[in-house]
Amino acid sequence: MRTYSEQERFCTAIFKNGGPYWHAYTSGKETPILFVNEDDFSFVMNVIAQAKAEVPAVIILAFEVMNNHFHFVLAAERESVECFWAYIHKRLKRRISRITKTRLFLKPIEDLSSLRNNIVYTHRNGYVANPDYTPFSYPWGSGRYYFLDHPQGLAFQQLPLRDKRKSFHCRKIQLPADWQMLTVPALEPSGYYVSPSSYCATDVGMSLFRNAHHYFSLVSKNVEAYSGIAREIDDEEFLTDSEVFSLLLGIVRDNYHLVSLKDLSNAQKLDLARSLRYEYRSSNGQIRRLLGLSQFEVDSLFPRTQQDPAGQKIPPQKVPSGQGGL
Repeated sequence: MRTYSEQERFCTAIFKNGGPYWHAYTSGKETPILFVNEDDFSFVMNVIAQAKAEVPAVIILAFEVMNNHFHFVLAAERESVECFWAYIHKRLKRRISRITKTRLFLKPIEDLSSLRNNIVYTHRNGYVANPDYTPFSYPWGSGRYYFLDHPQGLAFQQLPLRDKRKSFHCRKIQLPADWQMLTVPALEPSGYYVSPSSYCATDVGMSLFRNAHHYFSLVSKNVEAYSGIAREIDDEEFLTDSEVFSLLLGIVRDNYHLVSLKDLSNAQKLDLARSLRYEYRSSNGQIRRLLGLSQFEVDSLFPRTQQDPAGQKIPPQKVPSGQGGL
């Protein structure tokens, strides 16, 4: 077994041999729902796989598809990332017109610690948004392929032509013959999507962590790091209700010397609501649920038209327009 120092040097060497690294994302704020069912999500997954096959220079370390936005952690030159997104955007807007105005933003990742945090932040997205999943079971991304036994499927070459066309919504599909196709239970017997294990560099991504324990500990901890990422990319809710509840208990104990949220005065609840909003990016709904405030009280504090609750938005680097809708 390698020592801590040896493991860290190995991870650092992997980091230095790659790059440049980016957190590429689209905004989920004020964006309409784009993907509403399994057919939509599996189609998007297939388009991402096709984009990777079309632009092999892009190394996908991690990604998640949410119902109205994307997160990617990529290693590639900017021009390759532009081509990668241009392909995705062009394919999607033919079938999902609401995505036409969606733009991609790029945030450079400069060091190993930040790269690790951005990978974990990306994998937590589905878990935070949908309580039916864990960070290790959300199907529409790469999170379930890190340090876990993941599902196996049919080789692409084994899939009947009619099933390929139905799943990809196009007539000509050129992918490596051995890429794995996973079934979509709700779309059986003819709904498939390409397993991210076929085209994501999960082996490289995992090698950036000292071991599985290191990765899993970051998934369940490191709240302050995720808060910083959320502020940088102007993202919203990034902690689950249970995680925020644990934070609240600590704040109530340390700041108000109380043992229960029920003992808080209304003024104290309003102060905590501001902390949750500005420090931890909690949504109006999460604040209402956890503090027992009325919808009117929360919406009065934080009007839904408010664009930048953090007040200190760090403008991300925007991919130049005119390149396939970027």
